[in-house]
Amino acid sequence: MTATNDELAQARHALAAAGCDAVLLSSLANVTYVSGYEVPVPVGAHAEMAYGPDLALCSVADAGSWLIVPAGAAAGAGSKSRLDGVIPFDGFDSFNATDSHASYLASVHRALGEAGLANASGTLGVEYRYLPAAVYALLTDEFPRLRLLDVEGAMQQARLIKTEREIGLLRRASHVADVGHRTLAELAQTAGQTEFDMWKEITARMFAAAGRDVPVTGELVTGPRTTTVEYPNGPCNRITQPGDAALMDISQRVDGYWSDCTNTHIIGGVEATAEQRRYAKASQAACEAALDALRPGNRASNAWAAAEAAFRSFGLEPAHYAGHQIGVVVNELPRLVAYDQTPIQAGMVFSVEPGVYQGPGGTFGARSEKMALVTATGPEILSDFEWGIA
Repeated sequence: MTATNDELAQARHALAAAGCDAVLLSSLANVTYVSGYEVPVPVGAHAEMAYGPDLALCSVADAGSWLIVPAGAAAGAGSKSRLDGVIPFDGFDSFNATDSHASYLASVHRALGEAGLANASGTLGVEYRYLPAAVYALLTDEFPRLRLLDVEGAMQQARLIKTEREIGLLRRASHVADVGHRTLAELAQTAGQTEFDMWKEITARMFAAAGRDVPVTGELVTGPRTTTVEYPNGPCNRITQPGDAALMDISQRVDGYWSDCTNTHIIGGVEATAEQRRYAKASQAACEAALDALRPGNRASNAWAAAEAAFRSFGLEPAHYAGHQIGVVVNELPRLVAYDQTPIQAGMVFSVEPGVYQGPGGTFGARSEKMALVTATGPEILSDFEWGIA
């Protein structure tokens, strides 16, 4: 473990306020957050070869902390984790029979014992939304003196303000997104490509910027497919035509932290029509107004109101929320909606993404999204790509 772990310190502060003596985390986001280890997205063969998800057990009042991972991942996890220890459990083995279920529960039992919770009374924080039923049964059957407390809210509070390390990781993720959007701007100059081909080149360049392939989600939609929101809705095998809209909302995870950015272009070097420009400019103005409202002293609802006023100045109404925080998950609280009264604070990082669409039967829609860090004096825009429609 490194000398400091500011994320774990923030979690412990929030968990202590909630009355926890220890916490057993089971979500990909929160295990990544407290450990610094990028818990893999559970897809493919490896997700089926281990009985349960990676876990993190952390004492709240003292320094004890453990990462519970499959044996095959233990060496890599140990080199990256900032927790005190790594406890492996058996997964599938090609040459020896294993019982991953029993081994998983034994590792949880071992971690709880090392934390001093065997036969102890106290409050153990858990995530009911993500806690495996088998682990819940183990806790209730074999640790009956522990009171279980759902800590979803406490962990959301812990993650609200980003640490310096997190801000650095989000800057890097934003830079990778910039690469993708600059590639889209280049590709949009030429009609006759499929969305598949465009997406392939965009993600290849993003992988090169990240130094490896990374998880990517989102959409690249063109032409009439931009007129409604069916996210994620692309790419597909559609061939672009001159004058088409091209809207890309792309997110990728780098070292456990996400970016989320969107831009809208006109395909083929064609000038936007007056109506296309109205929609695009409305979306851009709404994004910039909401970004400017991300200042300490304001609330999430103020950013929504700023975006809504910008849309109405163009005679349009917002189609959906104006954005959200971002971090170890791509869409974190608070969200920029009229009813969210969360105070804006320095150290928050937002993706602001207002959009407006002509709807079924139309030909155009626009969404504009950039990332911003809230500072004591206002927003610092992390995204540096240019809007696609001038």
